[in-house]
Amino acid sequence: MNKQANKLRIIGGAWRRHLLPIAPVEGLRPTPDRVRETVFNWLGQDCTGMQVLDLYAGTGALGFEAASRGASNVVLVEQNRQVVAQLQENKSYLLSKWPAAEGGKPPSIQIEANDVLACLKRLASAGKQFDLVALDPPFRSDLMLATLPLIKAVLKPEGLVYAEWHENLLADEAVLCKALNVQEIDALRHLKAGQVHAHLFALPAV
Repeated sequence: MNKQANKLRIIGGAWRRHLLPIAPVEGLRPTPDRVRETVFNWLGQDCTGMQVLDLYAGTGALGFEAASRGASNVVLVEQNRQVVAQLQENKSYLLSKWPAAEGGKPPSIQIEANDVLACLKRLASAGKQFDLVALDPPFRSDLMLATLPLIKAVLKPEGLVYAEWHENLLADEAVLCKALNVQEIDALRHLKAGQVHAHLFALPAV
């Protein structure tokens, strides 16, 4: 058996090559390395100073990767208590391994044990906004369509949205715009890897 089969590997940045345990929860899977590498290529590899919100965080693959690549503040939102416990352990491990060569403070990583929709409403009420919002809801669930309308309120002007789903959200931009409650979007990138569609898009500045 491959010893790395149940591990999440950080692929770039300060924590590159570190392996993190994955909670033994049915259906829990990290964003594949190849997809993550592509996504962070889209973002320019460097997330320095970014405020990142990772919704349906699961393994924390996207949030931890962003922190490794320089994001100053990362919020991971996950409801499953077993998964949250593993995220907390992995966060503690990574922060203990922050390399002195990086200088300065390690990134701020906050783990919210909460329902995503409720958390989004609370963040919006508190005026919190992010440069990047990532969402990867449970496969073939309806949660993507329930979450999209709440994204705009927590996204900075010209902020980015990264989404993984079983359908191509960019196939009909009119439908996506309606879900987001915007007139238009800037569809930046799309990738299909196996059964997963990965999307990067921006909302117009208000």
